[in-house]
Amino acid sequence: MGNRETLGTKMLRKEYDHIILLAHGSPDPLWKEPFESLYHQVSQTYGEDNVSLAYMELTSPSLEDVVAMLGTEVRNVAVLPLFLAVGRHLRHDVPAQITALQTDELHIELLPPIGDDALVKQAMQTVVANHLGKV
Repeated sequence: MGNRETLGTKMLRKEYDHIILLAHGSPDPLWKEPFESLYHQVSQTYGEDNVSLAYMELTSPSLEDVVAMLGTEVRNVAVLPLFLAVGRHLRHDVPAQITALQTDELHIELLPPIGDDALVKQAMQTVVANHLGKV
């Protein structure tokens, strides 16, 4: 990848060559729309070569599919779960997948789920307040 900054895109954090947005997965194509929309917005900002969308189960591409498509120049990958909280998948399943996918040439880091972020928690509180009526 060399210089990852291109006209109109911003660089990823220097420790990551690529980020994979990881959603749970569903056989319902309508379920995927919000995640695909987020992926397209993020990839426009950071470049399609720097971001991928994968699904944990029930739809494709899987995490394994995405990692298999990465170029050999990609050495450090972050997996950002688009989950609200840590459950069985993020405690056991995804770490096991990552362990199986890592090599001496490819380091994969599992980030905390987006639901752990204070901004996401605040956004959820705002949505609830908007539905209930502000005090």
